[in-house]
Amino acid sequence: MYLATFYVYEILFSLQTAFLAVSVIFLFADNLAVPFMYLEASIKRALHIRLTDVITGYIYHLIASTVLAILIGVCLQVSSRTRFTKWIIRSASGVILLLSPPIFWFCYYQKFGWPFGWPYRWAPLELGAALFCLILYLRKRWRVPGWIGMVLIVAHYFFWYWIPSSNPEAASYRGPIGPILGLCAAMAWVAYIARLQSNSNP
Repeated sequence: MYLATFYVYEILFSLQTAFLAVSVIFLFADNLAVPFMYLEASIKRALHIRLTDVITGYIYHLIASTVLAILIGVCLQVSSRTRFTKWIIRSASGVILLLSPPIFWFCYYQKFGWPFGWPYRWAPLELGAALFCLILYLRKRWRVPGWIGMVLIVAHYFFWYWIPSSNPEAASYRGPIGPILGLCAAMAWVAYIARLQSNSNP
């Protein structure tokens, strides 16, 4: 059961991190997306799908993210016994998952301009509270029921989807895929850490 939890988490973490990276890379270097756009068009033609039938971008984001996720997963597996990788999986990955939505939106607004000023729709306050809760959890000082933690994780991703200029039709992290992947990966991380702690404290 422990290994199953670990592998599910590793897969979701790799996919979420890869999707974030691809969204940011394509945001600033859209010329790198061109080969994947041609590949998406070729796939649609081969499947006899009209280019207007499916929102353009989902397939090429999926392909690029999957390739990168496989590379991340392979690197984690190859170096799984090293102290650095264990630290990434057990601690740093939780921070990465928590910061992924703010990282994307910071990059997005840096490119297209900030539509609002201080206090930035209270985003710094929410992020600070989320990081504080995460630090308590990692230091084993989290004294509230687990279901409250899960509700806070859901609220965190809902906040970062609802408050910025999210677009439900966008194929990048600006759409619903990023928050959904991040939420699932965060839930899997909490389950993995809980299983790890229960195994170390029989």
